[in-house]
Amino acid sequence: MAQPEQSRLLRLADELLIQIAQHIDSSQDLCSLAVTCSRLQGFAEPVLYSSILIRNGSKALKLFNAILRRSGRALFVRKLHIRYRSDGEAGIEILNLALLHLLKLKELLIEAPCCNDTPSQRADFQSQGKIDYATYFEFASSMTLGPQPQVQIPLETLVLHSHNVRGPDRRAFDMGKNAVIFLHPTLRNLTISCFDIGENIKSYLSASKNSTVLRSLIFDECNITTDGLAAILSVPKALESLTIGERIHHRSNHEPLGRHPAKFLKALALQERSLTYVKHIGGRTNLPHKSTQLSLATFSNIKNMKLDADSILTRILKETAPPWAPTIPPNLKLCLLLPCDELYLDDEDDVWYSPVMSMVEWLGRVSNLDIVVDFDGRNNMDRVIQSLWKGRLGPRLLKQILRLVGPGREHGRLDKRSLRISVVRWTGFIPPYMYGEELPQEELIFDSDDYISGVGESLEGCEGSDAPEGEDDLVDLVEFLS
Repeated sequence: MAQPEQSRLLRLADELLIQIAQHIDSSQDLCSLAVTCSRLQGFAEPVLYSSILIRNGSKALKLFNAILRRSGRALFVRKLHIRYRSDGEAGIEILNLALLHLLKLKELLIEAPCCNDTPSQRADFQSQGKIDYATYFEFASSMTLGPQPQVQIPLETLVLHSHNVRGPDRRAFDMGKNAVIFLHPTLRNLTISCFDIGENIKSYLSASKNSTVLRSLIFDECNITTDGLAAILSVPKALESLTIGERIHHRSNHEPLGRHPAKFLKALALQERSLTYVKHIGGRTNLPHKSTQLSLATFSNIKNMKLDADSILTRILKETAPPWAPTIPPNLKLCLLLPCDELYLDDEDDVWYSPVMSMVEWLGRVSNLDIVVDFDGRNNMDRVIQSLWKGRLGPRLLKQILRLVGPGREHGRLDKRSLRISVVRWTGFIPPYMYGEELPQEELIFDSDDYISGVGESLEGCEGSDAPEGEDDLVDLVEFLS
């Protein structure tokens, strides 16, 4: 009896079938391929299960049942995003069991419903998440038994927006024993949001100094004390990127890091030799300006900083410290975040005067300067953007900027300086940004590199008698600082 002819697809080598499966983007198409025959199932399922998004308890139960039917599927999962809503949380708890089987997991995101979400704005809403990640990380960080012990789950990336404690008050947001997440031996990238981090985490971390490979750490809308920060920064061997976002959009009686600048800087100094990027926003102290007598000049590896205009780190960079040396790391590229109240919004002629004068001053300190203006949802943004370099003083201010960002040899400098100005277009959402929420976009409105060549002629004659008193003094100051 003649045998049925084999499909031309199945005649292909395994290597080609693997490539075909990896180039299929649709989950439905992968499912169709998997049910065709056992051989194609073997190529489709590793791709189908490699990246999974859980939006409700029903999807969580389907994943768990699929693993029970074929245990090998658990080893295909490399990325798991758990992002459920309060109206879809029933059954999510089954993931506490499923997670223990995902022994090859590399990336984990846990996002529990937030009190700011529309479905969560109910009288019976509870802040406690359904995933017990403290217990999970105790297991995930443990070592296997045998002649060559390995970490149970080789996680590399964790994003965490969830809380294990039930309650209406601040106790729901306490980091406490959850600090075990900082001890995972293979974790390289960590983002956490909406936690209160105090000195009570020290007991969980004190025995593990300089022990982890963590490279990037982001705090988003967190209350954090200097002691809590120091305890965390004592753990990585060589942290490279640090973002500290103190609470801005949620009420709190927390004392900002800027209230204790010396202790704040001492905590940062624990990673002084490895940090290359630092961002600090929020934490406004509303204290009168006074010298901190501190310096960031010893942080010689920091190449990029992004700072709120009111950050205590911004204040330190502005100062000189005994014995009257610059306080800025060498070769620093600085991005400053300015609130829209820095602008003279009621002045039709010179809306940008104050921030531009600040730019002139900063260009005397750093070679690369980015200014980002946050309009915080104001509806007159387009009019303000169009007024840049216009008005009574606009052309003169532009010419002064261009004098500073040119090649620099006329001022005795060999370096080239640059200035970029951007504005933030608000999308109506606040951090931490949840699934489906549009992130704010930064729109570039000025780049000095585009203005350097051929602009001098068009600006000749812009020097005028209506320049404000003290403007030339600022340029002299910039040249002196350079």
